[in-house]
Amino acid sequence: MMNRLIRALLAMKDRLIGAAFIAAVLIPTYFFIPGDYFQQVFYFCMAWSIGEILSTMMLRPFAGRMRTAGTLQIAALYLALIFCIFLRKQEIAFVVIASFLSDTGAFAFGKLIGKHKATLVSKISPNKTIEGCIGGVLFPLLALPIGWLIGIHFEVTIALIIYLLLSGLIAEIGDLLGSATKRELGMKDSGEVLWNVPVAKWIEYPLKGMGGYLDRVDSISLGIVLFTIIVPRQ
Repeated sequence: MMNRLIRALLAMKDRLIGAAFIAAVLIPTYFFIPGDYFQQVFYFCMAWSIGEILSTMMLRPFAGRMRTAGTLQIAALYLALIFCIFLRKQEIAFVVIASFLSDTGAFAFGKLIGKHKATLVSKISPNKTIEGCIGGVLFPLLALPIGWLIGIHFEVTIALIIYLLLSGLIAEIGDLLGSATKRELGMKDSGEVLWNVPVAKWIEYPLKGMGGYLDRVDSISLGIVLFTIIVPRQ
């Protein structure tokens, strides 16, 4: 178990660097900068991800190949951009926490105890395990106590509980959609095409080891849509 833990931590090196960058951007923006700058960070990330997908579609030859996953991904990102207008920064932060917990749970369970391949999605994500999927669904339940600890207080309603129970599943679907999009477009990192553009290179750099901006917002975008539909404004 200790050896698996060490290997998991080494495998998470790029993720930890990316997570440190995300925290350095989001925490000051959320707690110390007034106004809607926190929301604007997510507008930028989702809009940039749309640009990543569209630029790949236009600049790489895909003769005769369907681009269904990429089209669905763009639609999800556009919906999230629209729905963000109706959410306060506390609500967006709550969705982000739930989505990140799902990603963390899936990665940790998959690396530490993952033994059984999730054959249903093996063509999209060959490293996905059943144990990882379980972790991805269970971990978002921790969003409520974590939210309370940092001052994100919600009235515990049936709608909120339903959202938390579904948020892990929707985050997993978003992650698979992101993986399907990248596989469909033939890229490992969602910023591969833009990586050769001087200005874009520096914007892409902080998340290059984490698969690009799309990997950070693929589950968040669907989470924002789900939250807006299920949870009444408080």
